[in-house]
Amino acid sequence: MSLVGIVLLLLTFIKVPTELVPQSGGSTVSSKERKSGWTAEWDMQQIQVRGKRAVRFTETGSGRMSAFPQEVRWHVEATWQAEDTFLPLETERTVTSTDGSVLLVEKKQFDHEKRVVQFERRETGGRSETKSVEFPEDTLAVEGLAGVLRFATIEKSHEVAAHVLSNEPNVYSVTFEWRGEERIKTPAGEFECYKVEMVPHLGVLNVVRPFLSKTYFWFTKDAPHYWVRYEGSENGPGTPDVVMELSRSTH
Repeated sequence: MSLVGIVLLLLTFIKVPTELVPQSGGSTVSSKERKSGWTAEWDMQQIQVRGKRAVRFTETGSGRMSAFPQEVRWHVEATWQAEDTFLPLETERTVTSTDGSVLLVEKKQFDHEKRVVQFERRETGGRSETKSVEFPEDTLAVEGLAGVLRFATIEKSHEVAAHVLSNEPNVYSVTFEWRGEERIKTPAGEFECYKVEMVPHLGVLNVVRPFLSKTYFWFTKDAPHYWVRYEGSENGPGTPDVVMELSRSTH
């Protein structure tokens, strides 16, 4: 891909607005293979962490996920520092069966001074995993990504270059690129949106890029560019493609 004439913006250009308005809503998710299908409720609230402004994204959902043979429930919390720029601080995801038995706990703790994230995964009746992963300064977490990305300046002549820490966990170099404007119909209504593609840059693995899932986000054209739709993998490489849509919102 030629970058001639294209301005690349680093994460430092995802500026935090003066006022972070609380937001809550719901979403519905389905996969083409019918291996997944769920509903979720989520919100974003401004908080204080060690005397600094931060935001906390939460999601509570239930339904079928491809990684589990039965219906499950889950709760996700992601905390990001929100001073001049957004920096992921910590995330936690807990998955339970419908009777409340814990099936999976995943945690990420970001140390921005050492540029290391501590990853922990515990599965009931299975193995536990801990891992330290070095990350570049411009790294984003997948938890809360849509909530942060809507503040980025992504236009026809601008890309946002960053890295994304997946749930494997691996760090990927990506760009977020403009893909036009569309009118999107969701259970929450119809919205005029702009479309963004998350494009991975895999070095020698670019030869297999056509076989990787395409990842798209839709945000409202009007500021502050609320999230409306997501299309991409359910939970990283190797998981089914899903469509996630806004079902209700308080904004």
